[in-house]
Amino acid sequence: MSSPLAELMGFNAGPVPNAKPIPRTLFWALLITVTAFYLSNTFNSALSQFLFSAKWLPLAALSLISLGMLTTRRVPPMPITTVLAMVVLLIVVATGAWRSVDRSFSVLSIATIAATVVTGYAISALLVATDSRRAFFDMLARFGRIMIALAAVMLVLRIDLGRGGGFAAWTDNPNTLAAMIAPPVVVLFAGCLERRPGWQVWNLAFLIVGLYLIWVTNARATIVWIALSFLAFAIYRQGPRASLIAVMLGAILLIGWWYPIKMFFVDLLGLERTLRDTGISPLSGREEVWRIGWNLFQERPLLGYGIGTSQDLLRQEQWRFVQHQGLHFHSTYIMMMVETGLFGLFALLAALFFSLWRGMADAARTRVLPPEQWPLAALPFAIVVGSMGHALFESWLLSAGNGNMLLLWTCVWMMHHQSALRIRAMVRRPVMPARTPAIVQPAE
Repeated sequence: MSSPLAELMGFNAGPVPNAKPIPRTLFWALLITVTAFYLSNTFNSALSQFLFSAKWLPLAALSLISLGMLTTRRVPPMPITTVLAMVVLLIVVATGAWRSVDRSFSVLSIATIAATVVTGYAISALLVATDSRRAFFDMLARFGRIMIALAAVMLVLRIDLGRGGGFAAWTDNPNTLAAMIAPPVVVLFAGCLERRPGWQVWNLAFLIVGLYLIWVTNARATIVWIALSFLAFAIYRQGPRASLIAVMLGAILLIGWWYPIKMFFVDLLGLERTLRDTGISPLSGREEVWRIGWNLFQERPLLGYGIGTSQDLLRQEQWRFVQHQGLHFHSTYIMMMVETGLFGLFALLAALFFSLWRGMADAARTRVLPPEQWPLAALPFAIVVGSMGHALFESWLLSAGNGNMLLLWTCVWMMHHQSALRIRAMVRRPVMPARTPAIVQPAE
């Protein structure tokens, strides 16, 4: 297919030798689903209100299409350890649902979460089986360029349709905009490492603008995501050295000192201060809801209150908030402690860490690939590492309504599936110039 829309959204893989496009049916299902989820983040509009419910239809269609295609192709082997961890998690949340404070909503949450995780598995297996991973990430990068360009124009024109608290462009709040831009920014960074033709314009330029937009949103949790993802490429390329891991952990800790660091650079660069830059909590009030989560966890430490019950629980405690806003724990791990207890939290962490272990093990063979190939193998690892850091301060790793969840679990499974690929390392050796035989002049 060579239509302008297919070119724009990445159906054609671009100037990469032997790169293959996403299978047509899967491509259109992905395109419609991702578009619906991104558009549903518009703030207080008739479109967002419609897509808030309607977006589940393309996700359901994508799930059926990908699972159907999975049965007709030879796909990579199943990662037993991670699958077992996710099965344990399913058993835990199903058991906890019977003790849930809102049983019907817990059952609905289990269904949507399970469907999204399984769909991510099917998409990953199909992308690896059809050798179309590059086309998938190119599609994500093109979505990112569209969002970055639109947000930049709105920033220049001073158009902000959010509900306040920072630049949000067309979304409901700055954190949403930053979280939408973050995964494509990681892909653009990988494109800079690859240095394909035109990378200065299509990757570097959009990367710089995207990073500036994330800075403008003041979304500190997303800055942690970006920092960890960029460091993950170095860890993947160089190996898990202690110094890099220490820097990675330090990036997480910097969230507590974000305000004085930001003010230092604001003064250093002579930037304009705003009212929202003064007198704010380093964690924007998250410490309040985290304390409540810890107290709730102690009351039901094993199986929790039931998946999807955070809003009901926090609504009862809302009168205690001083700075915190919203009805989320703003930490996936605290949310899991409260909703699923220790068993659920450990099952989720086991699945993620088994996957990271698989990713680092696979790095031992893929890091010998040339620069135009290894970043593609490292992308799932980098996105998952950044997502896990971001999840310290936001609750979305198991929130099926968040468009990033499908991408995360596609990348989680891809770390396993792509380890079955056969690779051919192209070792580049300098070619010595051939010696020109001396010309013997005939004797006179």
